[in-house]
Amino acid sequence: MTRTEARDEDEFVTIIGRDAEEISKTFRAEGLADQQFTIVHRIGRHRFAFADGGPNGGMFDGRPVLAATYARRTRG
Repeated sequence: MTRTEARDEDEFVTIIGRDAEEISKTFRAEGLADQQFTIVHRIGRHRFAFADGGPNGGMFDGRPVLAATYARRTRG
């Protein structure tokens, strides 16, 4: 799972897994719903690439992965 902050009011969590069930279990285990995170888009197959064009062939040991990104807006 990775967390990034785009702006002070937005926070994103991306969960990567082998299947939707694994991703959903992690979402629940992390208590993300209680922390007001909601899904940005449906769980789906993702391709990952580095911004600088660097090699990414070794990511995830070549296994196909699914990912889901969740967001939370800080109420100010």
